[in-house]
Amino acid sequence: MLRARGWYVLTADLLYWLVIGMPLTALLIWSNMEFAQSFVFFSVLKQAINAMLYTSLACILLFTFNDYFQSIKSSQPPLVKSLPKWLLYSFWSISAFFVICVSLVLSTNFSEFQKAQLEKELEINNNYITHIGNSYLNEHQQAIENIAYQLSYITDPAERKRALSKFHHLYPGFLTMLTASKQGKIELASPSSIMEKLVIGQFSVVDRPYFIHAMEEQKLFVSDVFLGRAFGNDPIIAISAPLYQGDGLNGPSGIVEGSLNLGMFGLYDKIGHDEKLIKTIVTDQNDRIIYSSDSLQLETLSGFSYEDRAYKNSLNLISLKSEKNEGEMFIHKQTQLMNDWKIHSLIEHKFSLKNIEDLYLVMFLTLFVTLLAASFFAKRFAIHLSRPLRFVMDELSKGKKTGDFRDVPYETPTEIQKLYQELRVNRLALLDNQEELQKQVFKRTEELNQANRKLTEQANTDTLTGLYNRRYFEKNFKMMQSIFSRNNSNLMYAIIDLDFFKNINDTHGHLFGDYCLVTVANMLKKFFNRDSDLVARFGGEEFVVVSQCDDVEILRSRMDEFLQQIAAYAFKDDGKGPITLTISVGIAVGQAKYSNLGEDWFAVADECLYEAKDNGRNQTKITVIDISAKVNV
Repeated sequence: MLRARGWYVLTADLLYWLVIGMPLTALLIWSNMEFAQSFVFFSVLKQAINAMLYTSLACILLFTFNDYFQSIKSSQPPLVKSLPKWLLYSFWSISAFFVICVSLVLSTNFSEFQKAQLEKELEINNNYITHIGNSYLNEHQQAIENIAYQLSYITDPAERKRALSKFHHLYPGFLTMLTASKQGKIELASPSSIMEKLVIGQFSVVDRPYFIHAMEEQKLFVSDVFLGRAFGNDPIIAISAPLYQGDGLNGPSGIVEGSLNLGMFGLYDKIGHDEKLIKTIVTDQNDRIIYSSDSLQLETLSGFSYEDRAYKNSLNLISLKSEKNEGEMFIHKQTQLMNDWKIHSLIEHKFSLKNIEDLYLVMFLTLFVTLLAASFFAKRFAIHLSRPLRFVMDELSKGKKTGDFRDVPYETPTEIQKLYQELRVNRLALLDNQEELQKQVFKRTEELNQANRKLTEQANTDTLTGLYNRRYFEKNFKMMQSIFSRNNSNLMYAIIDLDFFKNINDTHGHLFGDYCLVTVANMLKKFFNRDSDLVARFGGEEFVVVSQCDDVEILRSRMDEFLQQIAAYAFKDDGKGPITLTISVGIAVGQAKYSNLGEDWFAVADECLYEAKDNGRNQTKITVIDISAKVNV
């Protein structure tokens, strides 16, 4: 519709995307793709820019290969354009294409750079948290082993209490520390403020895994993550080690345990980076959440699950299976602690996408400004170019034949000035040039016809002997057979072979052998000289002849005569010779309608030829074909 009104494709495409395409694309994405709602603006801009790129490329191709596309029938009439519109069309297409291409290259490079930067930031965060986490866990595990070793050699209860409190002061990561007897009764605890609420000796931990494993396995034990019971509600792990008395031969006398606060991950998380940019999730070996950044609002010790949203060559995108983070996508990178806990570093995809959106917006605005500038310059350029051309056309249309043409009163390119000066001279020389051109065309046509005739002759003739070649023979055999068949004539198919020709080549050389072939060929042409005779070189030293045969005995007599001519001829050339040679001939004779296939006739004649050679050579063997029995007689 817009084209019918004279609008160009690029203009119509731009208006379509501004008015219809972009709003419709945004609506479809918003209503059908929940995970993509966060980058609707980016998707809409990208679709519009891609459409402009493809349209401008199509316009350039149409402009470049206009002559070819004009040969293709169109359902619409051609759009006639004035020079200003042609220039505008060209300027718009080229400007849009190159602006978008350059912008896309820059945006791709920027995207790759940003991708590398984000991945590097995530890796740095993972390495930082992993290092802190491993150090934090190792340090406190070593602390439990050390206090267990010290307490095993202290027997005084007061001294043991002071040692436990001192150790707890050195390692504030432990929320509580305690010792329990062999029966699981708490003996000592730190801090003392928590233990004031309990009756020492009555609170039992005999059912706790950290007590059971330390007592039974008699080595350091680290529990799974759990929420504190009686000593707080923070996520903790219990680290315990057995205590011994004396020589320790009677087994552990109890355990020492520290409840390690895992909330410390949050402190290191906030110190390590800008909380608004990188989010951190720490999960245990069972993928339960130990710690997550506050902004994610994930429940502690709940299962951590996500959907992979990554696509080919893209960032590792995921979406969390959480109602509070529904529709949000994150760039994800994961590492693992030495105890199989996992560190997940996340960056909201919208932060990285925002920079790309800004870049595409700048690209779109740049394209719009470029098209406006191209419109202005195209119009000015069209005025400067068309004004002198219009003047020249007006002058020439007056039909003046004298030299009193006015000079162009405008600033004009030298090409137009030169054109203007030559048009008057060319007007008079036009007819002479046309006549000369016709003569040249006639001459070239005649030369071309002669060349074609020569090529045809070369394609059908054997270059050595001048006889027809095998290709021509096989092509024309059917035509001759058809003519003889319609006339109820007999057909003679002869194969002539030079006897011991290989010995001639080996003794006198191939050039002398070629001379013999040419001589025999000339003798064949003189002997079979009727217009209906077809003589050809079949290959090597073999020749074939197809002719009409009315009497077999006359044919036998003539062939004997030809054999005598060959045998009597002295072959000599360039000082070589003279020598004599003989030929063997196999002939198939029969009604032409026996077969229209040259292979059938050749098979019979070839059998005769071999029989002639077997019988001593220098002779003719003729077989008359019985067409009714399809056998040789």
